[in-house]
Amino acid sequence: MSIRLSAWPARLCWLLVGLLLIGGGGRFALAQTPSSASPQQLEEFLRAARQNSPLLADLRGQVAQNRLDSLRRVAQNRPLVVGSAVAVAAPALGSFGYDQAITNGGNYGAVVSATQPLFNRTVLRNDYQTLANQGQALRNTGRLSVLDLRRTVTDQFLTAYAAGQQLSYNQELLAQLNQQDVLLRRLVNGGLFKQTQYLSYYLSVRSQEVAVQQARQAYRRELGALRYLCGLTDTTLRPVAAPAPPRPQALAGLGSITQRQYTLDSLRLVLDRRTVDLGYRPRVNAVLDAGLQSASLLAVGRRLGVSGGLQLVVPIFDGHQRQLAYQRLAVAEQIRRGYRTFLSAQRQQQYQQLQSQARANEALLASLRAQLRVANALVAAGRQQLATGDIAILDYLQLISSTRAFQFGLTQVETERLRTLYALDYLSE
Repeated sequence: MSIRLSAWPARLCWLLVGLLLIGGGGRFALAQTPSSASPQQLEEFLRAARQNSPLLADLRGQVAQNRLDSLRRVAQNRPLVVGSAVAVAAPALGSFGYDQAITNGGNYGAVVSATQPLFNRTVLRNDYQTLANQGQALRNTGRLSVLDLRRTVTDQFLTAYAAGQQLSYNQELLAQLNQQDVLLRRLVNGGLFKQTQYLSYYLSVRSQEVAVQQARQAYRRELGALRYLCGLTDTTLRPVAAPAPPRPQALAGLGSITQRQYTLDSLRLVLDRRTVDLGYRPRVNAVLDAGLQSASLLAVGRRLGVSGGLQLVVPIFDGHQRQLAYQRLAVAEQIRRGYRTFLSAQRQQQYQQLQSQARANEALLASLRAQLRVANALVAAGRQQLATGDIAILDYLQLISSTRAFQFGLTQVETERLRTLYALDYLSE
């Protein structure tokens, strides 16, 4: 026997329901206020992250310093001209003082000298190649940093996008439940459903409002983390656009950004060994000086002269440091080969695993979409049957709960599919 709402207890119940609806209802929508500082596309977030990253700015500065080091090396090969002045007195009184044969009583002079390295073309070429290798390594490190930043920002973007999708779905579900609430009130007033059954539905609507609030907080948190990574200070809660999945590409080989670092390290070790060899070659410098120099302060003005010649430096013995340097470079080469071999096998295994995972995600998505279509059809049919009283409210709520679970699973698998595709895209560079 259904309970009519003409009785006073029923009226009080409806009054309570109405007050709660006024206080807790309403749809939670994302702010749509336009803001030029609020990117929505993935590429916009990536662009902002590259522009605001202090690490990338630091690496660009190091590349500029490397260019200046090359110019400095060119300047070091030019003649080195220095000026020097000396005024040293050595007084001798009786038995006090240095021997005049050694000191000449003093030394006074002002001399300009110049030194020019000769026959060092091989050394210069090796130094220029070393600086060029350092510049290439810095630029490749910059590309690696951009790739790591892109991977981090993309992963957080997908997390925020999934949270936004959950918020949007929960808002749509709440709107549908609120619309259905109007119909159920009329059916309860008509005696088609019991009031206690409606109260169960009412509690489900309130639970959905809580779910919307929780989803909003989750989206705000994930969007804030994304903006934090990109160096953005905007706090407007806006939806992010759906990312376009990247095109599948083949695994990059030895020419990849990651592998190129080991190629540059190999070249650096070759240049380091050549530097060791060149350090044991004889060095020849041309020296020239001109100026005033005399043992007497009074005669220094009449002692203008010049001198010039060649300076030869020949290494003879240094305690076998050359062989120790060779051994150190050999150890460094073994370490480099070990890292490169491990990374090549790791990338190959990761690529195959991600391909298998992508295929599994596609199959799972197809299954979830099919199940969600069936669940949505059942909810639509249940909505029609609810209007005629052919389905219980609790059964209808069970259909909605099943649909919510399928939708949540679909969002999670879709996000995981995008992560897998982007991970494959990173391995192609």
